[in-house]
Amino acid sequence: MLTALRRFVGSGWGPWALLGVVAVVHVVVTLVGSDPFAMVDLDVYVQGGQHLGPSLYEFVTQPLELPFTYPPFSALVFVPLGWLPWVVARVLWQLASVAALALVILFTLQLLGRAGRHATRPLPHLTGTVVTATAVSMWLEPVRTTFNYGQINLFLAAILLGGAVSARDWWAGASVGLAAGIKLVPAITGLYYLLQRRWTAAVWAVAVFVATVVLMVAIIPRETWRYFTTLIFDPGRTGPVWSVINQSLRGALARLAGHDVSTSWLVAAVLSVALGVWAAVAASRAGDRTASLLAVQFVGLLVSPISWSHHWVWVLPLLLWCLFGPHARRPAVRVLAIAWIVAVCSYLVSFLIALQWKGEPATRPGWQSWLGIVYPLLGILSLALLLAVSRTRVTRHPTAGVLPG
Repeated sequence: MLTALRRFVGSGWGPWALLGVVAVVHVVVTLVGSDPFAMVDLDVYVQGGQHLGPSLYEFVTQPLELPFTYPPFSALVFVPLGWLPWVVARVLWQLASVAALALVILFTLQLLGRAGRHATRPLPHLTGTVVTATAVSMWLEPVRTTFNYGQINLFLAAILLGGAVSARDWWAGASVGLAAGIKLVPAITGLYYLLQRRWTAAVWAVAVFVATVVLMVAIIPRETWRYFTTLIFDPGRTGPVWSVINQSLRGALARLAGHDVSTSWLVAAVLSVALGVWAAVAASRAGDRTASLLAVQFVGLLVSPISWSHHWVWVLPLLLWCLFGPHARRPAVRVLAIAWIVAVCSYLVSFLIALQWKGEPATRPGWQSWLGIVYPLLGILSLALLLAVSRTRVTRHPTAGVLPG
């Protein structure tokens, strides 16, 4: 089977044909799908740019009554979307998302030393691998729902990974500041550079983020002040914390408890941060920059009050680490990869979302609550495994990945 897969990836037409078929299926699914609220988040982005001003945090889109919840700078970034007809904006966003997905894969392989001019273990069929991975990964639940909602997750991941593979500290840091200016959670990436003692990158991250805030203070001072002093502390504004689509620790604990939690969440968050930082430091000392970055990103996903399932696109770089990283031959790493593949390809979270309804109380049937912790549980296990393998000696194999020739 692996031999056939290597031949397919190495063929000149196979990967591109697969991507073409997937693209057609993607379009058909989008056009004939029964979901009348397709790309609802892109609609929020478009209207956010159109409401750049005193009403930025007052409007809601219809029919789901979704408010604008991102930092003010993101509304400025989204302004050009409002210049396009809605159909054109949707098509261009989808095409750009496919390109961002391919960049996420390419940058991850570069960070792993499997691609690029300075690759230590270059893949023999890089283009075929990236194209094939792009086609396949479009159907992972976090990636699929990112396309469905018209979300920005893939763009932010591509920006952050692009900074991580760069040797230029100014761009590495600027990528974090820019991403955090658009959506706050990526600010956690600054920890990655602090742990590496790349002080210049950290300074650039802070400087660029502050610049985005100062710019918006000059443009819409009242709304900027309101966001950073009030709205930022209201996670419920983005949606019910208990909803199964919220795959953060707080969401998982709220569903298990039957109500929103505070003390237990803070304790769990502190423990997760400790585990994640330990894993990131161990991975950095072992020379595994990818594992270190993943540990930091998973900490952000776990401790954020809201981590919708589509925020977990970082599972894709983790799977690439499992398949092509320095520990790919370890049984525990393979088991983790299988567990994540089952979780994201079974669409379990989407199934559980379909069983809940708007206005439903946090109390749910026990089996739904326990199944609904799948991403946070696997996230914690991922941190534990990243720590464990980073603290052990590894024999590096030139063919450690699944698809090398």
